[in-house]
Amino acid sequence: MHTAIRVGAVLAAAATALPVTASTPAMADGYCRAGHVCMWEDAHYQGSRYIDVRAGGPYDIDWWNGDNEISSVDNASDLYIVMYDNDNTTGFLGCVAPHQRIPSLWRNDEMESFIARDFC
Repeated sequence: MHTAIRVGAVLAAAATALPVTASTPAMADGYCRAGHVCMWEDAHYQGSRYIDVRAGGPYDIDWWNGDNEISSVDNASDLYIVMYDNDNTTGFLGCVAPHQRIPSLWRNDEMESFIARDFC
C-alpha cells in the first residue's frame, strides 16, 4: 500500500515532533534528522522542505506542492531511497545511497514517488 504524502500535513507533523528553534539547526540549515529522508523544492536544500519522513514507504508525493517539484535530497537513513518519476513507484528515476546528500538532482522536478530499501 502506498502512503500519499500531503505536504502540509508532513510539515505540520515535523513541526509538532521537533519544534524549529535556534537550537535545532538540522531543521533550518538543509539537513535531515537521523533515519529520515528530506526533499526540497530548490537546489542546495533551499525553498520549501516538501518531504521530511522516516525512511520507509512506499510514498507517493501527493497534491500540488512537492509532486514534480523535488530538486535536492538528504538521505539521513541507513537505506537506499529509490526514486520514481510516476506515482505508485513506477518509472524508475534513480537511487540515493544511505547517508548521501544530493544538492541538485540530475533529473530536476520529476520525482513523484519513492521507497526506502536495503538495495537499489
